[in-house]
Amino acid sequence: MMVSAEQLCQRYSGVTRHLGKWLVKLRYRGRDLTIGHFEDPQEAAFAADFTRYMLLGLKPTHWHPKVARPNFPPNRSYLRAPVLSRLVSAQVVPTDVLRRRLAEYCAVADQNAACEAVGAGR
Repeated sequence: MMVSAEQLCQRYSGVTRHLGKWLVKLRYRGRDLTIGHFEDPQEAAFAADFTRYMLLGLKPTHWHPKVARPNFPPNRSYLRAPVLSRLVSAQVVPTDVLRRRLAEYCAVADQNAACEAVGAGR
């Protein structure tokens, strides 16, 4: 069954269709922050989630109620460098805060991977 672009936009929060690609654009402290265009909607959803985790912390319960739910839990397989580069250049979060949140993110991603490995071994 084919899924339409509109259905994918509804499925993945923080992702919209723009010029034939998938756009990740978020609002943070009154500023619009464009993270980038992606070929794949799932890759864009990972970018949206990772950006929110870096901006707002790992606990979605601490996020503002208007901020949509995460699409995915922290994951080591996502290529994080482009998002981190964009956040550093935009200077929206101090670098030391980004470093701390990245370390927390990686620890949770490693824990998630270990849980998946144990679950797969059953």
